[in-house]
Amino acid sequence: MKNYRAYAVLLAGAIAVSQQPPLPAFAAPASVPINKANPQNTDALAKLASISIQAGVSVKLTDVQLAKEETGNSLIYTLTYTNTSGSPYKLFNGFSKVTTPEGVEIKSNAVPEDKNKVEVPPKDQLSVTYYVNVRKTNKLSGLKISMFGWDFSGSEYQKKLGTFAIPATYSSYVQRGQSKKITMSSLPVSLKPETLQIYHFNSKTYAKIALSLTNLGSKVLSAPAYRVYLESSGGSMFELALSDTSRDYKVQSGEKKTVYYLTELPSYTNTNNMSLSITKENTELKVSLPVSSFVLPAATSPNLSVASYAMKKLGINSNTVETQLKKASVTVKGDKALWNLQFWVKNAGNKAVTLPSYDVSVKAAEGYTLPVNNKAFSSLTLKPLEERILQFSAEVPLELSQAALQLQLVEPAAEGKIIFPAAFYQIPYKLEQDRYVNSEYILDNSYGTFGINLDSIERMPWSAEDVVVAKVRIRNTKASTVTLPSLTGTMRAGTYDLGSSVQVVAADSDPTLTSGESASYYVIGKIPYELSFEQIKIELTSGSGDTAEAFLALNTRQVAAAVPAVDQGKSFHIETPGKRAEIKERRTTVYPGTSKNIVYTELEMNSEETRKSDQAKLVAYYKTPGDDYYEAEISQSELGTGPKGKSLVTVWSKLPLSLDTSKLTLYVGEGVSEGKLTLPGGTPTAYINTVALALNKQTPAPLTALSGGVELFPYSLTITSATGTLNEGQDTLSTNLTYSLGKSSIYDMGAYGHKLVVQLMDPYGQSQERTLTPGTDLTPGQFMTYSTTFTSSLYKTLKGGNFILNLYDEFQGERIKLGSQTYNLTYVPTPKTPEPTSTPAPKDSTNTNGGGSL
Repeated sequence: MKNYRAYAVLLAGAIAVSQQPPLPAFAAPASVPINKANPQNTDALAKLASISIQAGVSVKLTDVQLAKEETGNSLIYTLTYTNTSGSPYKLFNGFSKVTTPEGVEIKSNAVPEDKNKVEVPPKDQLSVTYYVNVRKTNKLSGLKISMFGWDFSGSEYQKKLGTFAIPATYSSYVQRGQSKKITMSSLPVSLKPETLQIYHFNSKTYAKIALSLTNLGSKVLSAPAYRVYLESSGGSMFELALSDTSRDYKVQSGEKKTVYYLTELPSYTNTNNMSLSITKENTELKVSLPVSSFVLPAATSPNLSVASYAMKKLGINSNTVETQLKKASVTVKGDKALWNLQFWVKNAGNKAVTLPSYDVSVKAAEGYTLPVNNKAFSSLTLKPLEERILQFSAEVPLELSQAALQLQLVEPAAEGKIIFPAAFYQIPYKLEQDRYVNSEYILDNSYGTFGINLDSIERMPWSAEDVVVAKVRIRNTKASTVTLPSLTGTMRAGTYDLGSSVQVVAADSDPTLTSGESASYYVIGKIPYELSFEQIKIELTSGSGDTAEAFLALNTRQVAAAVPAVDQGKSFHIETPGKRAEIKERRTTVYPGTSKNIVYTELEMNSEETRKSDQAKLVAYYKTPGDDYYEAEISQSELGTGPKGKSLVTVWSKLPLSLDTSKLTLYVGEGVSEGKLTLPGGTPTAYINTVALALNKQTPAPLTALSGGVELFPYSLTITSATGTLNEGQDTLSTNLTYSLGKSSIYDMGAYGHKLVVQLMDPYGQSQERTLTPGTDLTPGQFMTYSTTFTSSLYKTLKGGNFILNLYDEFQGERIKLGSQTYNLTYVPTPKTPEPTSTPAPKDSTNTNGGGSL
């Protein structure tokens, strides 16, 4: 820490200051001794007589302050005018000058805050603060402040009215243990330093000052932008920074709040008779003006060590927060000791408090400081009387003494520079016992005595993460009936805290256990898929806040349990109450594509419930022999299924073309979300009770005759006949299909994603197609017809031949050929128009009767 040539701050009195943006805190540059007078003589100015400046108007010197700066020392003083007359007094009728001990006379000006004060009302008082640069003058003794009035009969048109000589015994430092009322952000505030504490941490020395503020005004006081300094008895000054717990503080009207300032000191600093100086940057004058100074209480060095299991109270934003290292356990991991710590915090105050983002570490007796895996203090807010249990973990090399460790809480760096210790908790040394799958142990807690069994541990894929599922069975060993509380959980995989991803799912809806009865819980959390770990720690907790209580904790190294396997063609059962069902593979096939293949599986789900029920929401992944997992899409019915009812579940995923799909395994589990089994229409966030179903991939050959029927499950299609008609000279080929379409009603199912592609291959080898939806574009029924027209300019000259009809099952843009058949084309020539028949012209048949006699 550099010390620097500081300015001596001698002050007394209030200055109204405006709020400015906060300034960074650094140690001040070099220091020099200053003349600090006896702090008992702060009332010396009160003994100075007032000066009469005109009839009924007098002035008194009430404050004098001096700040030393490289650009020239700043003197400010306050004059209080008293007007007992019946007329206002204009301040321009007089002025004041400062005379230095060297005899230099300097005219002063009002500080910017007071420049608009121009008159003293009748029967009133007015205080005005003045500023002057006294250059190299660095002490108050010998300074004089003279009052002048205008006298136009004199050569300089002014007349000295009187002089205030600064008493040699005057000091602006408020004596130890006393408070001072000043104005902050236009509000009256009482300030009082409460304590000065000196800490030694990591070979450095730190000072912590508690300053209380009492807001005497009627509005909220927000942290003003003051610069605060710690001043040694020799004159060295060190700039202070607000601690993380005090930054951006607010003080309500009538409230008293304690804020804390921190700084780092050179180890050789004399901490006796230290003082506190407060200044404010005046941007208009471009100088630092003093606000107030205090002689601090005697320095103390508190003991930060906290004995094992002892409670430690911390002061945070004028609130008391109780803390305790409640539990510690350790297991061995290779050459490291893995510590798991349970840290209890409680807000014992009467208002909400946000805890600092403490830096938490473990300190060994050998001097090493080791990191703690912890984000618990990030934005942690406690309501009044609320308490929390925070989980920490740390790895400590076995070569260090495990019986002499401390948990260190260090406040966040103030202004990014000063770190400050809060408390050092002794860590009790106790090894934690490992638990094993299907091995029961007995546990006592406030709810009863229970047999705890870890039924299984699963680690399964989940998108870009892995999901860890621990199934824990709790058995009531007592003769009386007990009711289990609502449980929440935490999980740690190695040193990785699964945090907020953890959810607890109760397998049974009834929490009541009679003697010998058991209940199962699934504790589920997510981890990075690349995370390796050798140990899992699980904790279940009842209640929350101030009623939170640990129910059980177990640690296991069995982290790679196998998933139950189901052979090809075999079924498996869902045993979850209300969801019981048998599931088996109906078929698996592959839709080949140009960039990816689609693997497609149909599962038959047969309800084994005796009442109508919602089936389990399934989650699935395809697994390769090389342990690659491909997330699957699932479509299933969201309707309730009756007793013995059947439903069809379709599963699919896009796989690389190079992947061998002949040895895929389908991992299937029951979806859960928000601490319960996922409801119909919901979106799972994890899954439980996973099985590995070996698949039997089928690649049926396309049929060579469509009259025998093709399957597009649950539909079956038979093309009874197909005709193609060409009309001479036209560019169209008209087709007419006679078909029968049936649909199986055995299964409930989700959205139907299949399309039927009807492709026509003409004699030229050209293909054209239509994409149809069974049940919509093709109406179910017997001997139905479907007509369509294909167009090509070549058809104008085509006079016959045959065409090939291909049928495809299209799914998600890829298709499988179902079958094909060849049909004849019918050519219809254009009928010729007959030539018209010619009719001969009729002969003249007119009869002319000649005249004559017989």
